[in-house]
Amino acid sequence: MIEDLAGKAALITGAAGGIGLGTAKVLARAGMKVVITDIKEDQLRLAEAELKVITENILALQVDSTDEASLGKAADVVEKHFGNLHVLFNNAGIGGGDKILNTPDEKWRNVYEVNVYGPLNGIKQFLPGMLVHGEGAHIVNTASFSGIEGHGHQSAYGTSKFALVGMSEYLRNDLADSNVGVSVLCPNVVDTPIIDALKARVNDDVKAIISDMAVPAETVGAQVMRAIQTDEFYIFCDGTHTREMLEKRCERLIAAMDRQFPK
Repeated sequence: MIEDLAGKAALITGAAGGIGLGTAKVLARAGMKVVITDIKEDQLRLAEAELKVITENILALQVDSTDEASLGKAADVVEKHFGNLHVLFNNAGIGGGDKILNTPDEKWRNVYEVNVYGPLNGIKQFLPGMLVHGEGAHIVNTASFSGIEGHGHQSAYGTSKFALVGMSEYLRNDLADSNVGVSVLCPNVVDTPIIDALKARVNDDVKAIISDMAVPAETVGAQVMRAIQTDEFYIFCDGTHTREMLEKRCERLIAAMDRQFPK
């Protein structure tokens, strides 16, 4: 839990757009020193320019989160410029996957490399320093509601996000008695490039539903900030469609328990 964020340092991966950039803007307005990283150099520089309208305490680094050496170099630069890191937001991720039998092995491996090993690399690189400096700190991992409820045909993407929810739960267990809190972000539909790509593949009726459900990236950023300040673990981004799906999942789980082990 970090109630007062002013003057603290945050690093956000995958921050050249979408949720990452939206959260960077929210944290910058709260007075944080913000490091944004992304693999896309051109988009990263545009994001940096947007953020520097808010504050000069911005550092933009081209980083491949699947490459531990790349993250290691970033850690050195962050420490030199901003000192101790207080918030790590493992946000970089990619979509991908059709029905299981229709998804090539290469797609499975690529999605897992970015969506599972990327956050793991970030944790391994930055968590030790957070534990050593001993100040209030927090780690947020971007999963998805597709990592809570399996729906549609997003095999590689969805299962990678289930894995990240699990990793986050175990990390929270590991850090229960430490100075470091943990949250897992489980958005359903957010106005991001991944959703834009999805809308390009569906019919007009489905596209309209997606547009109706979409939450602005900065709204999600504000929810992430509140979770950091209150040590909230699960971060959901919609109280209507997501609630309905979550309730149905929980009902199915309890119904199975009741059938197998009646009270």
